[in-house]
Amino acid sequence: MTAITPEQIRTARARKPRLYARDFAEGLGLPEAALCAAFVGTTATRISADPNRILPGLAALGQVMALTRNDSCVLEKVGCYDGYQPGKIARIVNPPIDLTLLCAQWQHAFALDEAGPKGPKRSIQIFDAAGEAVHKIHLRDESTAEAWAPLVAALRLEDQGQEFTPAPTDPAADLWSDLSRVPPLREGQIAARRLAKGAIERLMVRAAETAVPVDFAVGNPGCIERHSGVIVRVLEAGPWINVLDPGLELHLRMDHMVEIWAHPDGTVDAFGEADQLIVRMSGAEGWADLLAAEGDVQP
Repeated sequence: MTAITPEQIRTARARKPRLYARDFAEGLGLPEAALCAAFVGTTATRISADPNRILPGLAALGQVMALTRNDSCVLEKVGCYDGYQPGKIARIVNPPIDLTLLCAQWQHAFALDEAGPKGPKRSIQIFDAAGEAVHKIHLRDESTAEAWAPLVAALRLEDQGQEFTPAPTDPAADLWSDLSRVPPLREGQIAARRLAKGAIERLMVRAAETAVPVDFAVGNPGCIERHSGVIVRVLEAGPWINVLDPGLELHLRMDHMVEIWAHPDGTVDAFGEADQLIVRMSGAEGWADLLAAEGDVQP
């Protein structure tokens, strides 16, 4: 396949401006970071991907939206980035923002300042070596807009090239997959039970109906984002089941979950067809009763 140039990427994007960036890049066979790079000098700026530089500065932006995703699940939380705890595995625990970060995966970052129907759409987007999104921060109407330009200027890199060359990622450095793996569950090495198809969806709906607080963890090799609390509005739309509450959105592909396992501590893990962990769910008081009502997969 002939390499596509940044100019060709911009031309193609102009024809499909409303398509989600991730879906657009995938349609062209490109990593999402290549799409950001193509707009460097116009709506994008290359910035440092060092969490020790990015994350402390985000507190000045006030209320923003934190987004972490994998191929099958997206978690969005509104809050402030404060209380950064640096380290090889870094943390931000400033409820409702709760992040765990594997800093080695943070290899490329861009500040995007795009025109939207209601004004500027500003975000900071971080990618791994292959160009896959690790974490994104989106400004909102209530964000401190005057802090944006100084933050971008402080993080701006000297290299403002429009080319992006993906590189292999380190498979051993995977924060998310290390949480849970399928083979030990199937082989009975872990005392867990396999739940019937649709268990995650039923648990979400019942937790909302009964006001049982739930915990979600959604992640990828470089970032895990968590939510803890009551959920209210749970809706299905096509293949997605969604939580659409103020300050919280979760979008989960129902058709991607092929195995669901419940652990003795009440943690429930959903896996995809490639044995990848999609979402982890658990709960507080009342959760055990909801989980007990879920049937096992029949042998």
